[in-house]
Amino acid sequence: MKQNSLRWRGAAAAFLAVAAAGCYNYKEPAAATLGESYTARQRDASDEIFKGMTVLTLRDAQRIAIRNNPTYIAAYHSMEAARMKYLQAWGAYSPTVTASFSLNNERDWIRNYSSKLYPGLTKKNPHTDAFTTSTGITANMLLFDGFARMFRLKAAKSDFNYYARMEEDACRTMMMSVAYAYNTVLLAIENRRIALEDRKFQQSSLQNTQYKFEAGAAPLSDVLNFEIYVNNADVSLIDADYQYEVAIYALAQLMGYPEGILPADLKFPEDFKTKFEDLPAVEIYLDAALANRPDLKAYRERLNVARYQVYQAWGAYSPVVYGYVKWGYGTSERKYVNYSGDGHHRYSENMQFSYGLNAEWTIFNGFIRMNQLREAKAARAAAEYQVAASWFAVVSEVRTAYANYIQNVKKTKLYAKIRSLSAKQRDLVDDEYRAGNAELTRLNEAQRDLVQAETSLASSYINVQNAKAQLDSVVGGNTAEYYLTDDGTKPVYPGLGGVAGIEETIQKNQDKGAATQTAPMQAPDVKRDPSGNAVRTKADTTDAAQPHPAAAAPAQAAPQTTSADTTTPAQAAPTAAADTSSAPAIPASATAAPQKH
Repeated sequence: MKQNSLRWRGAAAAFLAVAAAGCYNYKEPAAATLGESYTARQRDASDEIFKGMTVLTLRDAQRIAIRNNPTYIAAYHSMEAARMKYLQAWGAYSPTVTASFSLNNERDWIRNYSSKLYPGLTKKNPHTDAFTTSTGITANMLLFDGFARMFRLKAAKSDFNYYARMEEDACRTMMMSVAYAYNTVLLAIENRRIALEDRKFQQSSLQNTQYKFEAGAAPLSDVLNFEIYVNNADVSLIDADYQYEVAIYALAQLMGYPEGILPADLKFPEDFKTKFEDLPAVEIYLDAALANRPDLKAYRERLNVARYQVYQAWGAYSPVVYGYVKWGYGTSERKYVNYSGDGHHRYSENMQFSYGLNAEWTIFNGFIRMNQLREAKAARAAAEYQVAASWFAVVSEVRTAYANYIQNVKKTKLYAKIRSLSAKQRDLVDDEYRAGNAELTRLNEAQRDLVQAETSLASSYINVQNAKAQLDSVVGGNTAEYYLTDDGTKPVYPGLGGVAGIEETIQKNQDKGAATQTAPMQAPDVKRDPSGNAVRTKADTTDAAQPHPAAAAPAQAAPQTTSADTTTPAQAAPTAAADTSSAPAIPASATAAPQKH
């Protein structure tokens, strides 16, 4: 009895082990997403992701998105599915063992119609009762198939690597989207501050003008003018609030927050100004992107898959050899009863064992394998051009992002000066208007110029932040682990924070004088006559006859430089360091008024 109990326990343990081997444990999506109601949704840990948080930084938002964004998590599970397919491919090197068992009971009889003719015979009907069992174990194994199995395994591994790179690419694009949404929130907050300051000025002017009107020193049209501008400021407030609300919704979606809107008491940093710094040469960014972009790596893995599939197609021209081993055991019990009721009983057992080889070689199949090989080669060619297209796209995106950052830094410095001048001009015109020495229209223009300057400066600061996020994305060196562990305080060049060994690379290029910021391109000047036709001056003709210095460079003796040495002193770009002393930046406080000068 005890032995039977142990057997049953062993069988149960084996069954549970087999069942557990097929389990796939993962964190389920937010419980609210599984229901059909928002108001009656089930709440879980996803609703507590902001618990204890008072200020949301960009790095906080990115970390939360990595842990909760459903699109990114889905990409991870797609990678896991591809990994399981890769592990399945290893099974082709294992024998296939099958066990079989059959049980059969066969009974037949003959109905007796002869008892009336032959009274001496018994009325019993003769019958046969047969009972057989068969038990067998068979092992089959592929021994050779022209190496198709090996290349199928390699293709599965590259396919897994493809999904792994696409999971990294999902993180790359998501981080840029989070940064854009977060920066839009900051811009909406700043636009609201600008609208409030505009309304405060217009309200003050309205009050002063109202006193003058009551004293007979100002016309009613001046009072109506400021009332109109107060209402316009209120419209700008509504626009800023709507911009903030929509940006909050987008940010909550990216962070996987079921509420769909961030907590009302959650604050954002008030000071979003950024330090401007020169970038290394664009070639350093190009090298980093071509070595790190996960989507480009993914297409390269797809090319590997196509290559292995070509080799796999060649296997169809090879014989296929299988080996097998069979073992069988059977029993047979047979009982026979005749007309007289007599009979006999027979029982037997038999055992079988065999092994051998099976070989198949397709000689002709209507050119199917030839066309399958051609199909695989065509797919490989398509994959090669997909890699080339991705390569060109990466180069274009890097150059575009690089130029975007430089141009936005330049514009921000100019907008800061314009804002300072506009504030000084508005204050002077306001004093002149109050003294009766300036027209109302001039004051309106000065205030509009100041509001426009502050709005442009705020947008430009945000554009610089977006340009940094764009550089991070196009280079693709920042992994999920980087965002989870980096606090964002380490001084790094925009876009190169997570690139391995980038400090050494930049230092080497600096030592060779080839790490300076690449000068942006300029559109050519075109001169036209009164009829609109292009005019070429003598200087233009002379310049056109001279070779470009860059084109003549290979013929000159020059010291060896790295690929980043593409600029000459005459072409070097001016530094983009911030001149914070020349113009004030946006006030750090969301409620502080602009300083008068």
